[in-house]
Amino acid sequence: MILWLHRLRREEEGQTLVLGAVFGIILALCVLGTVNMGRAVYDKIQLQTACDNGAYSQAAVEARVINMTAYTNRAMVVHYSSIMAMSAYLTWLHFVGAFVQAIIKGLSLIPVATAAANAINQAISFLFKILDYAVSYMTPIVAAANMVLYLLQEGAWYALYVGRLLTIPPEAHSGDSNSDPYRPIWPVLLPAANAAVFSQSRGNALMPINTLNAAKIFINSGDPAVQEARLHMVEIANSAREPWVAYGDNYNSNFVLSPFARHFVLRGTFFCNAQISTNARTELGTWPRQNTISSLYNTTGEVYSGDRLEAALHCKIFFINISVLVSFFDLQTIDQGLNVGTAQSNHNGLQLKVSPGILKAPILAGLAALGLVAAAGIMNAYASTTPIQSDSRRMWISPYVYFSPSTKAGPSGGLAAVVRGAGLGNFGQPDVIFGLAKERADINRNHKVFGSTVKNIIGGSTHAGSVNFEYTQGDVPQVPGFSGQSALHTGYNTFCAAQAYYHRPGDWREMPNFFNPLWSARLMPVMDSNAASSLGTTLIPGLGQLLLH
Repeated sequence: MILWLHRLRREEEGQTLVLGAVFGIILALCVLGTVNMGRAVYDKIQLQTACDNGAYSQAAVEARVINMTAYTNRAMVVHYSSIMAMSAYLTWLHFVGAFVQAIIKGLSLIPVATAAANAINQAISFLFKILDYAVSYMTPIVAAANMVLYLLQEGAWYALYVGRLLTIPPEAHSGDSNSDPYRPIWPVLLPAANAAVFSQSRGNALMPINTLNAAKIFINSGDPAVQEARLHMVEIANSAREPWVAYGDNYNSNFVLSPFARHFVLRGTFFCNAQISTNARTELGTWPRQNTISSLYNTTGEVYSGDRLEAALHCKIFFINISVLVSFFDLQTIDQGLNVGTAQSNHNGLQLKVSPGILKAPILAGLAALGLVAAAGIMNAYASTTPIQSDSRRMWISPYVYFSPSTKAGPSGGLAAVVRGAGLGNFGQPDVIFGLAKERADINRNHKVFGSTVKNIIGGSTHAGSVNFEYTQGDVPQVPGFSGQSALHTGYNTFCAAQAYYHRPGDWREMPNFFNPLWSARLMPVMDSNAASSLGTTLIPGLGQLLLH
């Protein structure tokens, strides 16, 4: 026994048990730490994904509303083009009708053709009366349809402004559960910033002011933004006209010989250069803003449509150029006096104009020999008895949601700068910023197995080497230079941003606008967003670092 005890005293086997026990605890802590770290990374990824989903969904809905605005704006352009087309056809029919009336008058002098001429005359008069009243009623109806479209636009913008941007989108809860919810960061401030930036794309951070500015189109307000918006719609509508409506058929050709065409030129030279031509033009326009109540009629939109037949002589006598303009036929239909500046009761006119006056007598004598003076008189009498119903064709440039672009590359300033319209960048394209957090209590409750305290109990000590994996009240993100750490949550915090952006594929690049439905959504860096800038990232030290946390 003594020898066995003596040998056991010198025996070295079993010493690794002590080291194994010590390092076993360390290994257990490493395993628990690794598992806990993996769970934390997974939770943070889930939180970031939910945040990105929420921001992207907000930007996608913004893009959807803007595309709806673009479609309805294009529909308004189509309506204005329809009004111009109706006016152009009506003008041309009266233009041709005057010639037909002169022919019918000549046929009525032939006894055999008198009855047929009278029947044709009554049929044409009845047809023109129907067309006059049809266009008179259709013009305000089509103009009123634009008001319906505008109300739909405003409804969509307010639905998104109030019902979506001021709440947490459902996509922000894609990674949580009822027992483990995500918490919004700054639930009042961030939605307010998003709504302000979205509204600012129309010019002002407050949506009711945008609506009021759009309604100022009715009174032709002198506000530059309103005038610019009105000009955009007018120019786009005019550019969408068919060539026949705008300038007449074959307006770029000099080989059309029919006097019934809206555009033809016939030239010849016999002692003098002579030219007979027809000219036509139909367009939408607006008058400059007036300062008197009596000129309120100028606040409406106006369609000018006219057809003119004229003859011109250019003679050279003793090295002196003499130009003679003879207007056999002059017909204009004018809504609300766009051409002459005053409201007219009779918008048709068929006149014989000769200048200079010294040549009037011989020219009239020559025209009378050709019977053209009599024809002009017949046309003039026809025009005075069949005026186009322009006085009853009321139409207006209706309000519409328009874009207020900014050419700045990057955002700057705070919410006050956004309200003034000075802080937007990225060409005024709206964006959103979003923040989500996972609270300490939710993390600890969900990770109860890995969140407990692990202690080293080797050697009888129950206090040495303790490690606590739970989140405590002190686990608040610390950002140097920023005193508002308490604004964040104890646990995980994340921010993200997304943008509704305009992109025309291909080589054609153009400024963002609300006339082409080419808007879509994308994620973007937080610090590049207008919404983040509206929080004052350039004014509050450390706020930028906080958003990048």
